[in-house]
Amino acid sequence: MRIVTTYTNLEYLRLMADGDEEMIQTMLGMLLEELPEEFGKIKTTFQEKDWEELKKVSHKMKSTLAFVGNEELTAANKEIERILKEESDFAPIEDLIKNMDSVMPLVIQEINEILS
Repeated sequence: MRIVTTYTNLEYLRLMADGDEEMIQTMLGMLLEELPEEFGKIKTTFQEKDWEELKKVSHKMKSTLAFVGNEELTAANKEIERILKEESDFAPIEDLIKNMDSVMPLVIQEINEILS
Protein backbone atom coordinates (compact mmCIF):
# COMPACT_ATOMS: atom_id res chain seq x y z
CA MET A 1 0.00 0.00 0.00
CA ARG A 2 1.32 3.46 -0.95
CA ILE A 3 0.46 6.46 1.18
CA VAL A 4 0.97 9.99 -0.09
CA THR A 5 3.58 11.63 2.09
CA THR A 6 4.64 15.23 2.55
CA TYR A 7 7.62 15.03 4.90
CA THR A 8 9.03 11.60 4.12
CA ASN A 9 10.14 9.77 1.01
CA LEU A 10 10.32 6.09 1.79
CA GLU A 11 11.57 4.91 -1.61
CA TYR A 12 15.04 4.12 -0.25
CA LEU A 13 13.48 2.23 2.66
CA ARG A 14 11.25 0.28 0.26
CA LEU A 15 14.26 -0.51 -1.93
CA MET A 16 16.32 -1.74 1.03
CA ALA A 17 13.38 -3.81 2.31
CA ASP A 18 12.84 -5.20 -1.21
CA GLY A 19 9.16 -4.26 -0.92
CA ASP A 20 8.65 -6.50 2.16
CA GLU A 21 5.82 -4.65 3.96
CA GLU A 22 6.54 -6.37 7.28
CA MET A 23 10.17 -5.27 7.09
CA ILE A 24 9.08 -1.74 6.18
CA GLN A 25 6.79 -1.62 9.22
CA THR A 26 9.62 -2.87 11.45
CA MET A 27 12.05 -0.31 10.05
CA LEU A 28 9.53 2.50 10.51
CA GLY A 29 9.08 1.44 14.13
CA MET A 30 12.84 1.58 14.59
CA LEU A 31 12.96 5.03 12.99
CA LEU A 32 10.36 6.27 15.47
CA GLU A 33 12.71 5.24 18.27
CA GLU A 34 16.01 6.30 16.69
CA LEU A 35 15.07 9.70 15.24
CA PRO A 36 14.11 11.44 18.51
CA GLU A 37 16.98 9.74 20.33
CA GLU A 38 19.65 10.71 17.79
CA PHE A 39 18.28 14.21 17.35
CA GLY A 40 18.21 14.63 21.13
CA LYS A 41 21.91 13.74 21.17
CA ILE A 42 22.57 16.31 18.45
CA LYS A 43 20.92 19.02 20.55
CA THR A 44 22.67 17.95 23.77
CA THR A 45 26.14 17.67 22.26
CA PHE A 46 25.68 21.08 20.61
CA GLN A 47 24.63 22.67 23.91
CA GLU A 48 27.65 21.08 25.58
CA LYS A 49 29.87 22.28 22.70
CA ASP A 50 31.18 18.71 22.41
CA TRP A 51 32.14 19.12 18.77
CA GLU A 52 33.82 15.72 18.43
CA GLU A 53 30.77 13.86 19.76
CA LEU A 54 28.44 16.03 17.68
CA LYS A 55 30.43 15.07 14.60
CA LYS A 56 29.97 11.36 15.45
CA VAL A 57 26.24 11.71 16.15
CA SER A 58 25.68 13.73 12.98
CA HIS A 59 27.55 11.12 10.94
CA LYS A 60 25.48 8.30 12.45
CA MET A 61 22.27 10.19 11.85
CA LYS A 62 23.11 10.44 8.14
CA SER A 63 22.17 6.77 7.60
CA THR A 64 18.97 7.09 9.65
CA LEU A 65 17.90 10.12 7.63
CA ALA A 66 18.51 8.24 4.37
CA PHE A 67 15.61 5.94 5.28
CA VAL A 68 13.37 8.90 6.19
CA GLY A 69 13.97 10.68 2.90
CA ASN A 70 13.40 14.23 4.13
CA GLU A 71 15.59 16.58 2.10
CA GLU A 72 15.47 19.40 4.63
CA LEU A 73 16.69 17.22 7.51
CA THR A 74 19.29 15.56 5.32
CA ALA A 75 20.66 18.87 4.02
CA ALA A 76 20.82 20.43 7.50
CA ASN A 77 22.58 17.39 8.94
CA LYS A 78 25.00 17.29 6.02
CA GLU A 79 25.84 20.97 6.58
CA ILE A 80 26.39 20.36 10.30
CA GLU A 81 28.78 17.55 9.47
CA ARG A 82 30.62 19.73 6.90
CA ILE A 83 31.06 22.59 9.37
CA LEU A 84 32.37 20.22 12.02
CA LYS A 85 34.81 18.54 9.62
CA GLU A 86 36.18 21.90 8.49
CA GLU A 87 36.26 23.11 12.10
CA SER A 88 35.10 26.46 10.81
CA ASP A 89 32.70 28.83 12.53
CA PHE A 90 30.31 26.64 14.54
CA ALA A 91 27.71 29.42 15.00
CA PRO A 92 25.53 28.41 11.98
CA ILE A 93 24.96 24.99 13.55
CA GLU A 94 22.45 26.52 15.97
CA ASP A 95 20.14 27.66 13.16
CA LEU A 96 20.52 24.32 11.37
CA ILE A 97 19.44 22.51 14.53
CA LYS A 98 16.49 24.90 14.96
CA ASN A 99 15.47 24.16 11.38
CA MET A 100 15.70 20.41 12.03
CA ASP A 101 13.74 20.89 15.26
CA SER A 102 10.84 22.43 13.35
CA VAL A 103 10.71 19.63 10.75
CA MET A 104 11.39 16.62 12.98
CA PRO A 105 7.94 16.54 14.69
CA LEU A 106 6.25 16.61 11.26
CA VAL A 107 8.36 13.69 10.06
CA ILE A 108 7.66 11.69 13.21
CA GLN A 109 3.93 12.43 12.98
CA GLU A 110 3.90 11.28 9.37
CA ILE A 111 5.72 8.04 10.20
CA ASN A 112 3.17 7.44 12.97
CA GLU A 113 0.36 7.99 10.45
CA ILE A 114 1.95 5.57 7.99
CA LEU A 115 2.22 2.94 10.71
CA SER A 116 -1.43 3.29 11.78
